[in-house]
Amino acid sequence: MEPTDYVARLRAQANDPGREEALRRDRRVRRLKIALGAGAGVLLLGGFGFWLADSTGERPPYEPYGARVLDEEVWPLEWPYSVNMPFRNSPASGWAEGADGIYVPVPMPSGGLTAKDITAVLEDVKTLLVETNLSEDTLAGDEPTAALALLDPRGADEAVRKDMVTRFDPKEVYLDESGVRTRGAMTYRVSAAGELVVRVDYAFVYPLVTTGVAHEVVPGLPEVARIAVRRQFTVTSRGGKLVLGAYASEVANHDCSAPKDGFLHPLLAEGRWKAAQAAKGTKVALADLYDEKRVLPSGPGHCVTPSGT
Repeated sequence: MEPTDYVARLRAQANDPGREEALRRDRRVRRLKIALGAGAGVLLLGGFGFWLADSTGERPPYEPYGARVLDEEVWPLEWPYSVNMPFRNSPASGWAEGADGIYVPVPMPSGGLTAKDITAVLEDVKTLLVETNLSEDTLAGDEPTAALALLDPRGADEAVRKDMVTRFDPKEVYLDESGVRTRGAMTYRVSAAGELVVRVDYAFVYPLVTTGVAHEVVPGLPEVARIAVRRQFTVTSRGGKLVLGAYASEVANHDCSAPKDGFLHPLLAEGRWKAAQAAKGTKVALADLYDEKRVLPSGPGHCVTPSGT
């Protein structure tokens, strides 16, 4: 086509009376398509929002919804813990495991006692802590007879001796394979009488799974219940035995209404949420077992509602 002919054709099209009408129709079609696309998006988002609101409104806060959509690391505090992340949202996640968290101080000769004398007593105190709070047999319900034999029976009544032991009913729960988390401190001094006095302040956090058919947070991931136990006490080495002095302990996320059967009974997500709700509006203060400066009320077996485990 010659250039002159092409220009003439364009002029003819520009002067065509129906051209403006065709362009208007084209613009209307385009606007309609855009509106329909945006409307579909709004409906989709609205439907998702309605589903989410319906899910969160109808379900209790402790019951996960769409759990597989969210990374478990960012799940809300109220949601259950699972075997995938048993120490989620817990300061204990970075603690040492089991007996590795019980550090024996480096002994220095003092008050006529040699480093060897002091080490022997400190190791006995560690054995007492390990066998009463970390031994697999003890946690599964056995009595740590050998460990309790380290104590002079005249220095502790039977109730305190029983309270020093952490045990779970093997018919109810078992310890998750991730193990116990432990943290605390052991210090010592030599008294004016030349006796070694040892003070311990340790916390233990236990991840537990229900025996039998465990509740699954999501398919394939059983729920984990955490119990935290903190013990503060002093013992004096006297005549080859440990004489118990001041003693205090607290246990958090244990069912305080459970029978006094010598076992700790952990609360799952529903139970711990309800316990926290019951504490609201009352004079019951939430206990922080992770506050290392906190001195526990004297006496055994204080069952508390925790600020977290």
